[in-house]
Amino acid sequence: MSGFIVRSLRLCSLLVVVALVLAACGAPTTTTPATGTAEPSTAASPATTAEASASPATAETATGGSSPRGQGIRVTTTNAPDENNPSDIARHKQLLEEFKKVRPDVEIEAHQGGFDKEAFTAKFAAGTMEDTYLVPFTEPQELIARGQAADITDLIKGWENFDSFNPEVLRIVQDQQGRIYGVPVGGYALGLLYNRKLFQEAGLDPNKPPTTWDEVREYAKKLTDPSKGRAGFAELSKGNQGGWHFTAWKYSFGGDLVQQKDGKWTATFNDENGVKALQTLKDMRWTDKSMTEQQLLTVGDVLPLLANEQVAMAVMAPDALRDMKNKFQAKIEDFGMAPLPQGGGNGTLAGGAAWLFNPKSSPEVLQAAFDWTVNRDFNLTAFEADLKSRQERGDLVGFPELPLFTGEFEQQRQAIVAKYANAPVENYKPYMEAKIQLRTEPPVKTQELYAVIDTAMQAVLTDQNADPKQVLDEAAQQFQTQVLDQIK
Repeated sequence: MSGFIVRSLRLCSLLVVVALVLAACGAPTTTTPATGTAEPSTAASPATTAEASASPATAETATGGSSPRGQGIRVTTTNAPDENNPSDIARHKQLLEEFKKVRPDVEIEAHQGGFDKEAFTAKFAAGTMEDTYLVPFTEPQELIARGQAADITDLIKGWENFDSFNPEVLRIVQDQQGRIYGVPVGGYALGLLYNRKLFQEAGLDPNKPPTTWDEVREYAKKLTDPSKGRAGFAELSKGNQGGWHFTAWKYSFGGDLVQQKDGKWTATFNDENGVKALQTLKDMRWTDKSMTEQQLLTVGDVLPLLANEQVAMAVMAPDALRDMKNKFQAKIEDFGMAPLPQGGGNGTLAGGAAWLFNPKSSPEVLQAAFDWTVNRDFNLTAFEADLKSRQERGDLVGFPELPLFTGEFEQQRQAIVAKYANAPVENYKPYMEAKIQLRTEPPVKTQELYAVIDTAMQAVLTDQNADPKQVLDEAAQQFQTQVLDQIK
């Protein structure tokens, strides 16, 4: 047992911190399911919301959804495998074959595309929303409040492993009455991904990655080599991903991004610790000159830079290791994972994804959609077959992930992961042994918040005269007046 970590997950705002003891983790976990669990939707926009219903719909009142085809039941779902990724396609085919053994009467019809707030709103309005759809952890509460997620309490409580769910993760898909509207299927905590080989070449111990932002600055300067076009550090600032990462930075320095008092939300990300975080980033960019010249980056821009040794360190979720290997042919043995460096806050951002269900789908379709979800992601036989196939295909197995379960069921899952792990798990020891508070994403208008903070990040990364306090104050005022003050 590695003694993984004692972590805490701060839920919905800022009131309760609950310790999570990660039981019996003999090896790092791995992501079973979904794609796109480690970053906010790049398509999300501050826009939107449409038809709202006063109260969440329930499975019992469902009236539509996919129609049975022939003698079977047809279930539509988002997040079809990537058409250009043979590995994704092979995995999906195998999962369908495993599911057929359990529900031969069900036909799964997967549609391309992941979470897109505007597209989802349009599909709900047009009555074309899939029966089950994957969303980041930022979205369930808003969708539940709008009546766009079916109440699956009875379905999920009837599942044999329901009692093993990590209660803090499950709370993300519950309303205030404790009713359940989704199935969490993947989680992450942002940390520091770094190139161990470049550490050694720079005279740095790869087993002792930086633990503070001051150390990150020193390491990044040593790792920067303009003659090779190499930057010590890179950070995101576009597609809501700058705000997403700034949230982790803010937690590492301390404090919240928003606070609620007497029912009113207030933007607080421009406080002293927020300014310290942004000032650190500006200093790395302009004083230390240890960051990439290219800015306005997303995850998709930074991963190839890491894989090609043009960047030595970056804040990332652990599943970036999988994408670096599968998409960019990175030599994964060269890379390590460390906890997010700290500035006094002892915290980092945890997130993930959950499957929700269309409240207009019929009860029998909802049952079939739920069966597909738990079989695809949690059936141990399917889980082992999936990991075995992924290992045989050369996919990365064994990178860290937030545990969704506790107790014996989680131990069984970890034993399977350990059996097929091909990732250099020893390289993730600093991450796995860290004791850092895990905090969820800000609980209100999260994508809109990330979008407005993107502009502050972009300002200090592209203009050496930008004042971190001023740009944060402007962003906070904009978010307050245009978004938070409009909440009824």
